[in-house]
Amino acid sequence: MWRVAGVRNRRAIRWLRSQLPELVASGVISSENARAIDGYYEHDQPRVNFAFVILAALGSALVAAGIILLIAHNWDDLSRATRAGVAFLPLLIAQALVVFTLMRRNESRPWREAAAIFDVAAVATAISLISQTYQVQGTFADFMRTWLLLSIVIVYLLRTSLGVIAYVIGCVLWLFARWGPASSAGNPLLFWFLLTLVIPYVAIRFRSDCDSRETATLVITVALAAMFGVGATADFADANVGAIAYAGLATAIYLCGIKFFPQPAGRLHLLALLGGIAIGVVTIVLSFESNWHMTYRVASVPRTSAANLAVVVELLFPIAAVCLASFDLLRRRAEFSLSAALFPIVTAIAWAITHLCEFPNDRWRSTRCSFAAGTVMNCYALLLGIDILARGIRTNSIARANFGLLLIAALAICRFFDNDLSFVARGVGFIIVGVGFLVANLLLFKRRTAS
Repeated sequence: MWRVAGVRNRRAIRWLRSQLPELVASGVISSENARAIDGYYEHDQPRVNFAFVILAALGSALVAAGIILLIAHNWDDLSRATRAGVAFLPLLIAQALVVFTLMRRNESRPWREAAAIFDVAAVATAISLISQTYQVQGTFADFMRTWLLLSIVIVYLLRTSLGVIAYVIGCVLWLFARWGPASSAGNPLLFWFLLTLVIPYVAIRFRSDCDSRETATLVITVALAAMFGVGATADFADANVGAIAYAGLATAIYLCGIKFFPQPAGRLHLLALLGGIAIGVVTIVLSFESNWHMTYRVASVPRTSAANLAVVVELLFPIAAVCLASFDLLRRRAEFSLSAALFPIVTAIAWAITHLCEFPNDRWRSTRCSFAAGTVMNCYALLLGIDILARGIRTNSIARANFGLLLIAALAICRFFDNDLSFVARGVGFIIVGVGFLVANLLLFKRRTAS
């Protein structure tokens, strides 16, 4: 408990140390007191050489690659038994290194990260060489699935964050092997199971040091992987609710960044920033009317239990986003943008509007309802941009104000190419947006100068 509390005070300590020169210049404290305070907190800050950790992991990966190349030399001239023995040799070395690390270097993060990367590479080498030696049939997706299930143990055993990142990237590669341009849409539900296996480790890192860059990197990596997973799940489910799922995921990421990673006024955690950008991008994409064209295909094709389960997975994200927002609103502790939190609800309303009309046989055929849904999303995008702009001016944040203006400008550019407007109307629209950029930045710079 005391360790967690101490870790969470690191941000306050960094702020205090940054204020010492100003306090000395103002005469509040003497320079001797400032040096004493700085020295006191300097000894309390753990120093981890992240460059050394990365270089150690990179060195392990290069050693593993070198061993693989040595094994590949004259591979065809070896007997089957010799091949099997050579295939397991890197794995045995890796296991010995893991045992040594746990017994003698358990508190050394570079040792743990290096041993984990080497062990993961050794597992992949053993699987591939044994499969090639004994002609084990299978696809790349089968190989990745086996590799991931065997590697997840290393993550918890060695407490490796680089191993988590490599594992999540492997999950995405498995997803692409099952769902992508070069393959038919396979069942992606195993992806969510594989991704869920690392959530406890991320939660442990969050509880031990929620303000560290390592924790931020882990949660952002998982969030980005979830975005790929939602796309594959929506394609597999084929229920026309992918827009709601993406809106819910983007909003949930934004709300989690605000709720679990609080920052000083006017600033956002990287996770909240990622969610905010995702909300803006998805909003602009859904402002196109063509994204609201529905067909009879969903109702006419018999649905499997796996497809129905995929729909449930899709709907979990908007439900989670609404619950997160409602919880803080009921407790009157909402620090997020209400317009951003309403994104999944607005998307659900637009989705419901499209179902008021009969679906056309041609997916690219426009209807009154698809036009109305597109109009709803255009109005929401405009209001969202105005709200972000106003919040940026109110909090004296140039970046936030410019992001709101950028959202409005992106909406104007999309309608420039999407609608049959006259050049006069388009020109006036761009002039208004440009003047908005200039006026907003002028107001912010004046306010900063005055303060």
